[in-house]
Amino acid sequence: MEKLREKISSLREEANVAHERADSLDATVKQLMDERTEREQEIISLQNRITRLEEEAEVRETQLDEAKEIQKNSVASLNESDVIMKKVDTLQEKYDELEIQLRESQKEAHRLDLENEKLNRIITQDEKDREDADKRYEELNEKYMSIKAELEETMKALDDI
Repeated sequence: MEKLREKISSLREEANVAHERADSLDATVKQLMDERTEREQEIISLQNRITRLEEEAEVRETQLDEAKEIQKNSVASLNESDVIMKKVDTLQEKYDELEIQLRESQKEAHRLDLENEKLNRIITQDEKDREDADKRYEELNEKYMSIKAELEETMKALDDI
């Protein structure tokens, strides 16, 4: 009789542990899903930024090409030529800076893609763990209910004696 009570107590404890594990996994999955959503939004933002930087780089490159063309065709005075050269240099510097920003944004987008893939693998594993914990919980709960019914029958039989 005492062994049966200990067994029931043990099964209850296992069921409680499995339930707590399932709750913990639920919280982890939710947190990872939130992080995934945040990362996806960050990727979209960076992709938009990359697009804007690429467009701006094209504009700057066009301006640079125009400035260089003006420089080649210019018959203006030395003063105007100096102004144009400064503008060309400035545009070239801006173009170089935009190229650097574009490369950095592309690296960051790639890093976020890799991190997103990692989070997806973690979420998949956590979901599998949760399913396993839920299955184990159901099995333990069924055992508990069976033993409980058996105990009740035994107690009733003992009461009848």
